[in-house]
Amino acid sequence: MSERHRPIHWGAKNPLERGAIIGTLTQRSQRNVIGTHSGSYSVYRSLSIASGQLDPTHRADLTDTQPLVQIPPNPTWSTEPGQTEPGYPHRIVSLDPWGASITDVFGSLLTQGVDVRPTIAITQAHIDLP
Repeated sequence: MSERHRPIHWGAKNPLERGAIIGTLTQRSQRNVIGTHSGSYSVYRSLSIASGQLDPTHRADLTDTQPLVQIPPNPTWSTEPGQTEPGYPHRIVSLDPWGASITDVFGSLLTQGVDVRPTIAITQAHIDLP
């Protein structure tokens, strides 16, 4: 299992060049972001662990978790050489464009034991209004 720090190159157009977002709590030496996976659901995970209902080392099975809809990376999510603005060397976006497809994009890191987890979910919703 790799325990080395993995830098993030925010302006990169390619996900492997950009690097995986790693907010793990179980492999702290691998962390490279502030925060945690699961966002607001991390509270429920913490409560489940504290109450003894969930093993702290539990990892979800990510088989068949690819998004239903593909959202291709937008050109504004990366920075081409010579495209930077003074004081803003790279763009950082609040949406991780590869965060819903980690098994496809970062599968090689997963097989190495890196604790990469989804940062976003892309689902299909249907609402009926009366």
